[in-house]
Amino acid sequence: MDGDKNGMKSTNVDGFQGKDKNGGSKTDERPNRFVEMMAGDYEKEGVFSSRFAEIKPILLSFGRALGGQPEHLDDLPFTEESGTEKMPEPLYVRHDEEMLTQLTSWLLQGQHIGLVSPYGTGKTALREIAARDLGDRDDFVVANVKNPNATTERGLYEGVIKAARDAGYKIDPENYWQVRNGIPWATAETRDAVRETSQKARKDDTTVLLIVDEIEDLPTKLLSPLQTTGDLGVRLFLSGTPEGKERLHEFRETLDSRVRYYEEINPFSPADIAEYIARSFAYFCDESYDGQQPPLFTAEAIKWIHDQTDGNPREVRLECMDLFARAAFVWHRSGHDIGRINITPALRHRNISMAPPD
Repeated sequence: MDGDKNGMKSTNVDGFQGKDKNGGSKTDERPNRFVEMMAGDYEKEGVFSSRFAEIKPILLSFGRALGGQPEHLDDLPFTEESGTEKMPEPLYVRHDEEMLTQLTSWLLQGQHIGLVSPYGTGKTALREIAARDLGDRDDFVVANVKNPNATTERGLYEGVIKAARDAGYKIDPENYWQVRNGIPWATAETRDAVRETSQKARKDDTTVLLIVDEIEDLPTKLLSPLQTTGDLGVRLFLSGTPEGKERLHEFRETLDSRVRYYEEINPFSPADIAEYIARSFAYFCDESYDGQQPPLFTAEAIKWIHDQTDGNPREVRLECMDLFARAAFVWHRSGHDIGRINITPALRHRNISMAPPD
């Protein structure tokens, strides 16, 4: 329909149309931002690219206003999973003291360990922490399989040999037909090299530890080499979902029977979430954590996050990250001082469109 019942024309695409004081039509010449976004630079950049240029500075500026010095988006709070090598230990796993005590006991006993818990509960975080923490110790040599789907039998053995070599436990080339870069050429001989390096380490009271994450994704052909690695003196630290444990039992019952399983990492309580948020901000601002209350997030918001996520650490992190971004948009659009910005449950449902309202 071209007009209303009074004969008035509908709003055109170049401006906003209305009535003047004499009943005639007039056009507001102010630029229509929606039209601008659909043309010119926005059209050239694309719908998402144009928003990248607009939103990224807002998030970084918000972080600086809070006392941090972020240069990149993954420097902001709650982004630690995108760069887990920088992850502070307390952020994910220190809330479960029983788990940490039990795993430490098994490590000291030289047991094969299986950590079983659903997705998002902190297994990958613990793997990164264990690899870094134990790898810094003189009494551990740590090899790490991060992507079991892309690992071969030879790759499994090579990872152990390289980790041992880097720690000073090198093979004797005279024991092998052909050696290249400290690794036997023949796959069968790499198994012998694993035994040699693990025996040398054991003489120094050093444990060679192979950490394997996502055992539910392990190719069936790798289960036998994995058991062989354990038989050769390497201790195994496996982690995965309950489905991964069932799969290990189904296809390799002998290996499964040798693993001590710890099942279910505790979820975050509301108090754990509050501490996680406070530690995240302290880490972001390069400050120490001394039990302070978290900034920005109200007690109601923390309880709401717990109710929404059931304390699943990954879901908590994602919810916190989303609320942080929404708070940044509110801060930017309102022009308020940073001290007046609070994160409440209502923020989750607030319109964050960057375009003006209709």
